[in-house]
Amino acid sequence: MRRKILAAVISAMFVFAAAGPVPHAEAASRRIYAADTAELKAALADARAGDEIILRSGVYEDDASSGKWRAFEANASGTAQEHIIIRSEDPEHPAVLCANQPEKKCVMYITGSYWEIRDLKIRNGAKGIFLAKSEHSVISNCEVSEIGEEGIHIIDDSSYNLVEGCFVHDTGTVTPKYGEGVYIGSAKNATDYGFDCHYNTVRGCRFGPNIAADHVDIKEFTYGNLVEYCTFDGTGMKGENGGDSFVEVKGNDAVIRYNTGYRNGCEKQLYAFDMNVQLEGWGQNTKIYENTVYLDTADCFLVKGWKCSAEVFRNRTDPPECTVSGNRVLQVLGYRLRGDADENGILHPEDAASLLQALLAKETPHISGENADLNTDGSLNAKDLTLLKRMLLNGTSDEKAEIRVGFVKEAAGKWRMSDGLGERSVTLTLAAEPGSELNLGWGYWDPAADDGNGKWLTLALGEHRADSAGTVKVTAELPLDATRMALEIWDYTDAGGKADKDEVNLITVTTNAK
Repeated sequence: MRRKILAAVISAMFVFAAAGPVPHAEAASRRIYAADTAELKAALADARAGDEIILRSGVYEDDASSGKWRAFEANASGTAQEHIIIRSEDPEHPAVLCANQPEKKCVMYITGSYWEIRDLKIRNGAKGIFLAKSEHSVISNCEVSEIGEEGIHIIDDSSYNLVEGCFVHDTGTVTPKYGEGVYIGSAKNATDYGFDCHYNTVRGCRFGPNIAADHVDIKEFTYGNLVEYCTFDGTGMKGENGGDSFVEVKGNDAVIRYNTGYRNGCEKQLYAFDMNVQLEGWGQNTKIYENTVYLDTADCFLVKGWKCSAEVFRNRTDPPECTVSGNRVLQVLGYRLRGDADENGILHPEDAASLLQALLAKETPHISGENADLNTDGSLNAKDLTLLKRMLLNGTSDEKAEIRVGFVKEAAGKWRMSDGLGERSVTLTLAAEPGSELNLGWGYWDPAADDGNGKWLTLALGEHRADSAGTVKVTAELPLDATRMALEIWDYTDAGGKADKDEVNLITVTTNAK
């Protein structure tokens, strides 16, 4: 039996390894060693697919009088089979690349795809590393510091790239308002670059101290960018031009998860995660979960975003009073969706990878037994993994998650729901005396009412009789910008007449994923 379980597990490992842009190059066709600036520039100018450029330990400095905006640059592309690699010969004593002009020059500017930039120190330039018109490239184990503006910029139609294991600090030393650690995409008013910077990953990086602006900035016009397993140190954040958070999101479908942040008393940091609408339709559908942030004060927000739709769940804050702000920010208690083992509201190959880790007794952030128990035998085993594999291979399910939403009891017979329920159908389930009668009403804040001054609107839900199990279900449909929804029992009558509203409990509030 053990042999069969292992066979199923190993099969799933190969088929459902967690997705991510982690390229692997075949053997390089040329190994090129460089020991000084001239040799490095020559290697970059002549780079071609399959090259491995290996830098001896030492400092590589651009001639400050050359007048070029880029200290070190290359315009070649590798291929999926043959990457172009530039790395230090000795990662313990990495090569140091300097522009020597923190107000003007970019240290390294790569235009092209399938690059691996590894084990380098990048410092003393206006900008650190640029990836332009690049896909499937990797920046790994690099230290970027002493930079006048942003540290790493993924720009000009660059997608499916990975920044992993890097240490970025002391950025924005000349122009703090442009001092981001990693910057993905371009602002709406840019004219020289393409905006399509999608599905890039920032993973396992260390940010700060002294990153003057947001540690990661995800711009409008971008989709599906991911920030995970990073550590943020807010020390030295300047707060200029809205640079006041660990991660700012202006694009769509971004995921921020498994990160740890320390505000470290920085008064200029106002939020852990910040969302903004720069253009209509952008800054939407962010998922922020499984993050741990130490924010020093209850006056700092975990998440902020007005008119930005987001789902926020399983985050931990210190102090715990740090709140979530935003009329479309939904605080999720959980998702019910068959096969969604890691319970993030979507069915994805990562679910199989997470379930595999759990079956192998390895650490995994979160597993939903309810979602992952596909054969409904009350335990998680190889049968569930096999069924999940079949579901993913078939790819035919259009089932959407049922979302359980947070709520608080304000008074006897009155509850207030999470924000973020605008433009949703909401089902509320109550427990009361079997056969009792409940006259219900609900209300919400409409910011557009009263000529834009906003107004609390109250509506009747009518009378409802509890069934034989004492259950009452009611549904309300909310307009787009509705916020601060509440449910109230206006009258409660059982067999003996008027009854105590406090005996009725709100059990669940649910809505479906859009």
